Amino acid sequence: MNKHKSSSSKDSPTWRILVIDDHPIVRQGIRTAFAEIDRIEIIGEADNSEDTQSSVELLKPDLVMLDIRLKGSRSGIEVATKLRESYPELKIVVLTNHAQEPYLRAMIKAGVDGYLLKDTAPSQIVEAVDMVLEGRSVYSNSINSRSVSGYLREKVAGDLTSREGEVLQLVADGMTNEQVSLKLAIGQKGVQMHLTSIYSKLGVSRRTEAVAQGVRKGIVVIDDQTELV
Repeated sequence: MNKHKSSSSKDSPTWRILVIDDHPIVRQGIRTAFAEIDRIEIIGEADNSEDTQSSVELLKPDLVMLDIRLKGSRSGIEVATKLRESYPELKIVVLTNHAQEPYLRAMIKAGVDGYLLKDTAPSQIVEAVDMVLEGRSVYSNSINSRSVSGYLREKVAGDLTSREGEVLQLVADGMTNEQVSLKLAIGQKGVQMHLTSIYSKLGVSRRTEAVAQGVRKGIVVIDDQTELV
């Protein structure tokens, strides 16, 4: 791939990348990896979920490189989902330590263009970003390709609405109906209505079953240290 150095830089687009990661050493590593790439520019950084939307609006990147675990109230999965809804043309590449299938499935469902693990060599990250900017999807070699293909083909049963997905994730995080109500600024009756719809769509009858089904289908992600009861 001879994309890294262009002899006609005036005719080549400069791709703009925004990096969202809560570790300064990772952000610096990404900057270093792209420092010698003429047509790719790191235009900004953020370390928390709250700054992401405003940074995208202000800086107008072509691609966002995003971790799953971020400072702030939202996960990278929630950020990716919101960005995909607000900016359909934006390229999103996940760079994370999480190789577990629920995270991969959730990010594919969110509509990301790539999923890379942080043990990926810098040169391979650059190459992967090139591929995404060309309109292709990329995943780390260590991620099972059959799993990726299956997730891309699979239609999540029940087609939960985005609001139902939010409710189910908060339930999976251990919130009560009252806490969900406060978090989403909807009445408790509204929360219960969403849960009733979720139960029906997932073919379950109680909260723990809904969360378990949500995890299996990649609708929600359970923290590594959280156990289903």
